[in-house]
Amino acid sequence: MYYGDIMFDTELIEKLVSSQNYFKKKEDVQKLRHKAIKMSHKYHFENNKFYHDYCKLKGLNGDIKSEDFHKIVIPDGVFKSYQMESPEKSPQEFKKWIDRISSVPIDFTPKGMGSLESFLQEFYSNGMLLGFSSGTSGKLTFLPRDEFTQSMLIRSYTEAIDATLKLEKGKEIFILGIPKKTFLQVGFNGKVVADSISPGNVFHAFEELKADIIRLRMRGPRSSKEKVMNYFIKKMLPRIENNAIKNIVSKLEENRGKRIVFMGPPFLIIGTANYVLEHGINAKIGEDSFLASTGGFKGRSIVSRDKMNELIEEAFGLDSRRYIDLYGMTESNSIMIDCLEDNNKHVPPWMEVILFDEHMEPIPQEGKVIGNYAFLEPSSKSFPGFITTGDKLKVDYDGCPGCNKTTPILLSIERLPRIESRGCSGVLAKTVAG
Repeated sequence: MYYGDIMFDTELIEKLVSSQNYFKKKEDVQKLRHKAIKMSHKYHFENNKFYHDYCKLKGLNGDIKSEDFHKIVIPDGVFKSYQMESPEKSPQEFKKWIDRISSVPIDFTPKGMGSLESFLQEFYSNGMLLGFSSGTSGKLTFLPRDEFTQSMLIRSYTEAIDATLKLEKGKEIFILGIPKKTFLQVGFNGKVVADSISPGNVFHAFEELKADIIRLRMRGPRSSKEKVMNYFIKKMLPRIENNAIKNIVSKLEENRGKRIVFMGPPFLIIGTANYVLEHGINAKIGEDSFLASTGGFKGRSIVSRDKMNELIEEAFGLDSRRYIDLYGMTESNSIMIDCLEDNNKHVPPWMEVILFDEHMEPIPQEGKVIGNYAFLEPSSKSFPGFITTGDKLKVDYDGCPGCNKTTPILLSIERLPRIESRGCSGVLAKTVAG
């Protein structure tokens, strides 16, 4: 491929990825979004070998019409289609795979430095984030994000949050139930977004969560050495989780009555709330605070939204309407966030949601629709952000009855049958489960 022949219009993307577009006329935003998707498609068609060949097989070229958008989505399995079991042990072969799925050149030769964590750090130090998630098989999904795509991830999250929470940038106090250093995508996203919004005011419950430990916990030990490691890790994890909860509680007490943004996976929020109540601790935060969770209860007992609301109100003194749930994917730069008025998750205006029926035919984008979820996200420069997923969604394209945003809303989420269970918060839950 000849990188750079087709320009990626960063100004167009920055105009699209704006909180203001949540409130503009749907038709105007759609026109802007479709222009961006066509630009992004043409760029990837000319700069990504895999995507170029994929589109050619479907009879498509660099110029595309809106009615053909459903044809350009690629399976999410592409991002774990490498053949080697341990990428860090086959650095050149893995680099060739990354080169094939990436739309930007990777101008360095990885050496492989022992651990998977140090291998990912090697890429990151050379401008390429390989954020990951993992399914029950333990095979990691890797997304190559160059510096521009990383910046768009931060912008997408920040603009989506700002459209709902009206951020006080530079003043927010973040308490995060995620690691300070990790390449697990959910942890990385939380850190860089919080640091961007309020640098110096971000507290993490965990210091570090290494890729090698996550892979070991998800796939199970494959050698005698890994069996020994897994035994000791399993012994340590309950203590690590308990210490994280105590650290969060201490920080909540320190900031009692103040505006806080407290975010974490559901299991850690529940653990913190229960600890506060069981020990009679006053951890009441300011009534203008926000609590946010993302992901499910993989490896944990499921707790209903109503029960979560009760715990949050009792433990933190927070109106349950200020508890918002987030929905995102490793492959996406964006999140869907509950509105405060009706707790409906809104599709960001810079994303095009396509739902497919059981025959993988696109369903018209009208009213309430249930189907297999795919999205078109033109903000990714280093890989095509046009992806089918393993989720089945119910979407109302008519929007939210409770707020003044004009974007579609997400009514329900479920995994498709026989699809490998995956998700960043789910991975975090299983990794730290005793």
